[in-house]
This record gives sequence, C-alpha cells and structure tokens, in this order.
Amino acid sequence: MVTSATNPEAQKTEEQILDLRSFLAAYRAAYPDDVIDVDRPISTKYECSAIGRHFEALGKFPLVIFRQAITANGNHSRFPLMINLTGDRRKLAFSIGSTFEDVSIDWRKRVSEAKHKPVVIDRGEAPVKQNVLKGDRIDLRELPIMHIHEMDPGHYVTAGMLTTFDPKHNIDNCALQRGFIAGPREIRCFLGVRSHNYLNYMAFQELGNEMRVAYWVGHHPAVLMGAHSNLGYPESHYVTASAVAGQPIRLVPSETLGDDFLVPADAEFVIEGIMAPGKRDLEAPFGEYPRYYGPQRMGEVFDVTAVTHRNDAIWDQVLVGMNNNYGGTQEEASIYSVVKRVVPEVTRVHVPVSGSGRFHAYIQIKKTHDGQPREAILAALSSSYMIKHVIVVDEDIDVFDERWVLWAVATRSQWDRDMVVVPSCFGVPLDPTSGERGLSTKGGIDATMPAPPRRFPKRLNVPDRVLDKIALEEYIGAERLARVPEQRDRKAKS
Repeated sequence: MVTSATNPEAQKTEEQILDLRSFLAAYRAAYPDDVIDVDRPISTKYECSAIGRHFEALGKFPLVIFRQAITANGNHSRFPLMINLTGDRRKLAFSIGSTFEDVSIDWRKRVSEAKHKPVVIDRGEAPVKQNVLKGDRIDLRELPIMHIHEMDPGHYVTAGMLTTFDPKHNIDNCALQRGFIAGPREIRCFLGVRSHNYLNYMAFQELGNEMRVAYWVGHHPAVLMGAHSNLGYPESHYVTASAVAGQPIRLVPSETLGDDFLVPADAEFVIEGIMAPGKRDLEAPFGEYPRYYGPQRMGEVFDVTAVTHRNDAIWDQVLVGMNNNYGGTQEEASIYSVVKRVVPEVTRVHVPVSGSGRFHAYIQIKKTHDGQPREAILAALSSSYMIKHVIVVDEDIDVFDERWVLWAVATRSQWDRDMVVVPSCFGVPLDPTSGERGLSTKGGIDATMPAPPRRFPKRLNVPDRVLDKIALEEYIGAERLARVPEQRDRKAKS
C-alpha cells in the first residue's frame, strides 16, 4: 500500500512536493488576474458567500483569498480563507497539465494508470505537524470556516476530505463529506448511505467499536482530484491521489489515532477524532449541490481529539450549492470511462452546471451506427446513480455550450422515436423530485443525425478561411468590444 521514505520514489517527492502552496504560486504566475486577495475584514457568515455568489452571476470563478476573515467567534482569523480552488475547469486542467476539453478524460486516465504509490515520512518532516493542538487548546470556531447559506444551522466544513479505514483490511477511504461545527470539539457529519465511509461506519458499529476519522483540508488540486476519484470498495484513495498527482503523496502517522492511521503530510490542516457507534445528533438543513436545502437529519458525531496545521495555514472552502464545476467534471471522468467501453466512438462527455453538476450528461459521439446513441444512454445511466438525464449529440455539437446541445434536441430528435425512459431507478435522495426511498425515473434523448449512408440536411456555415481572417477587434476596436454587454446582463438597457 505505502512505502517508506527511504524508497527512491520518496526522495523524488522531497525534491518537488505538490501541495497547495506550490499550486498557488504556479497558478498565480500563469493566471495573475484569476487570483484575488481580499485584504479588508469580512465575515465568514454569509459575506464571503456573497462574494462567491456575485462572481457566479458573472460566470466567473476566480480563486479568492480572504486575508482578514472574521470567525464564528467574532474574531479576526489568523488563517487566510480560500474559495474556488477547484472552481472551474481551467484550474483543474492546469493542476494536471491538461486542457479545458480533456481534463476529465486525462483525470480518469491517470487514475487507471496508477503509476505511483504514497510514501510514509517521519512526523518531524511533515509540514502539517508544525503545530499540534489537543484537548482544551482546540476550538474549531476560531478557524475561518464559512456559514454559507441562510438556513444552514451554522458553519460547515465543506472542503475537508473525510478519511476512514475499513476494519477488515485497514484500507483508507477519502470523500468530500460535509461537517457541521456544533461546538469547539464537535462536528456532525453527513455520511451518505451510498458512500464508502458510511459502509465503514456501519461495519464498525456492527463490531461495537468506535471509528477513527480525520478531515484533511488544503492540498494541491491534483491530490484532491485523485483522493476523491470514484473507486471500488475497499480501494486506497491515497494510491489514486498519488496517481493523479503524478508522484507519491507523502503520508504521516496521526497524533491521536495510532501510527497506522495515516494522513497527508503536506495538507494545510488535519482534524483527528472518533465516531462512537450509534452516536448521532441533529444537523442541517443545509444548502446542497442541487441548490435546495436538504432536510434536518441525524448526523454522525465526530468528536475531535487533535488539530494539526502548517505555519500560516490556509483554510479551503467549497461553495456547495453555488459552484458545481468540480462535481460535474468528476462525474464526466466516470461516465466517459464506462461509455467508452460500450461505445468506443464517444469523444466527449460534459456534466453541466445546469444539472447541478450531477443530473445532466451530454455525450458527444462520432456516430457510425444508429444503435450507438441508445447504448451510450444506457451506459451513462448505469455509470453513476446521480445521472438522471442524458443527451447524445454528434461530433459537430459543442457539448460545453448548451445552446447547441438544445439546438440538436430541437432539430435532430422526435420524442416518440428518440427518447429512452427508465422508471424506478435508484436516484439521489437530495433530488427534491425523487420518490420513496430515493427512486427516480431516468432517461435520455438521441439528438443525433441518422448514421451514413442516410442523408440529413447540411448545417449552415461561413467558410473557415473567412472566419479566421475577420477579427472583431480590428473592425470594432478592443475597447468598444469590451463594453458590449452579455445577453443576460440585466442592467443593460433594452
């Protein structure tokens, strides 16, 4: 599973370590206008959320660092707060050396190759051990954790990778699962019933044993992408984190959970603790990714035993229910790999924000047979229980531009001929339209042209040679062009 720090791979890792800080430095150098530092006081209760909401309304997702965040206790945090680390495809692509179009494909390719395995280093070498807090020295309310939505009961950990180990094989599992800060040393978590952390929790509960748990917060996006990749159970997420990062990630023994409970040595924060069997308490309502509030429920209680962090650590926060770019890109990677096995002609998959980054999937294929779209639809629906609607289009349709996906539906499909409907599927309980026990009707639309040799009207076009020659800036002027409002700009005069 892991190797010691004397391994040559470990020596390589020490020379060029991937962590949050190395990403920030590289990304700021490449895209200085996409990193914003806010140096005035701002509350973690709603005000930071408002900044994120305003940017989302503009269709922009800059990486924002709040240098003077005000905590739940009303104090100025000594830690910066960051949002939108994985806020758009540009950042995800940059983190693994990919492109906007291919990031999900390259992400999954790295997972499948698994060229690297993590290494274990000594506590004295681990940056996350620079500060160790235990007992009464811990007060989670002093961290710049955000209170995001109006009906949320309080401040929530949203970018914490919740890590557990299964009791039979002691294999690590990592997942982004929310945590409500209920007190200075208490977090109430939402472990979805389909999650592997929930399976681990139930296994420990059957044994009558407490489950050791840890949140780690703040790392290189490639490490987060790998640790959060969909896998079988149980399979090591630290291995896939290393695979996607392109080098072994460094692990270190925990402070209070035993030397066999390993945590990322280069994270910004690690929060350690235990979940006692059967111990639950109220959490939520919480504004989740479908952009609705989920109901109040009983959450698993995480009793905190230690907090370790780097010097000048940076707290990371995901704007759940506001920015679904990351979740959608992750789903694309899983869907593409499944559909590719059934329909090798698939070229692109996009899971858009309009479906909350989960429910819609647009699939582009190089169609050679009329049966391919239905095969793609069925494969996509089986690839993830979250996918609800699938639209298959030809290779001339840009799946990243919903105008043309819907145009294909309008001009290349008939409901009685091209729709697939599958009732009574296991769906997403957070979907407000799901029925009893989360059952959901799913389906797809074949919005493709007939396969050759059948003919179909030719799409309109302007010759490429003319498009390439005519530049708007030359005819209108760059300054005047920049003042043209976006179509959805409500402030623009009609």
